[in-house]
Amino acid sequence: MITLENAVIGYTIPLLQCDLKIAPGDFVLVGGPNGAGKSALLRTIAGLLKLREGSRVQRFGQLGWVPQQGILRWPLPVTAREMIHLGASAAGPWWKTSRKAEQHCQTIMAEVLEPGWIDRPVAELSGGQRQRVLLARALATNPDCLLLDEPTAGVDVKSQALLAEVLGRYQSERGRAVVLVTHEPNPFLPNANRFLQVASGQLTPVTSNHWNQETATHNGAPC
Repeated sequence: MITLENAVIGYTIPLLQCDLKIAPGDFVLVGGPNGAGKSALLRTIAGLLKLREGSRVQRFGQLGWVPQQGILRWPLPVTAREMIHLGASAAGPWWKTSRKAEQHCQTIMAEVLEPGWIDRPVAELSGGQRQRVLLARALATNPDCLLLDEPTAGVDVKSQALLAEVLGRYQSERGRAVVLVTHEPNPFLPNANRFLQVASGQLTPVTSNHWNQETATHNGAPC
């Protein structure tokens, strides 16, 4: 689906060097110390950050993007429902939203959100609720590959379990790919089939035990 080859990634020195292939059905957990380049890697996979060197090839598919909620601002009085419909409109003009797309949005809202705050402004929601809105917006685009940057930061245990359940179903039932940067891997371990460590300018495949013990123990400011 997506290939990075001889890629050099990053904003400043040190840069991250890597080769990476993401295939349909992959569930990839990415960990590493703060400042190592995890977010830069995800943004490069998404096509939001240009490579310093190397190549990025996206063979097919729609990408869904869930950024770190801490970097976002919510100046407009947009509701959770409106955010999800904005995601669905990525496939075409909002005024031409089809009945199928509307049904898709309703299904996602039922799976990810709670009825009591669907029509509340996103700016009034808690951090965990906003994170679920961001996930629902990304799913509304019907992506073939979903990219998530620290989706459990500031999210309670119940919401973490819900996110893991939704993502696991998205990957296993639909055969879609998930690439997830996190310091809190435990909710996602049952679904993950690949584990990557970003450290010292390198992207390294590791076992789940090594990743969980050595990589996911770092917490702090986003990189």
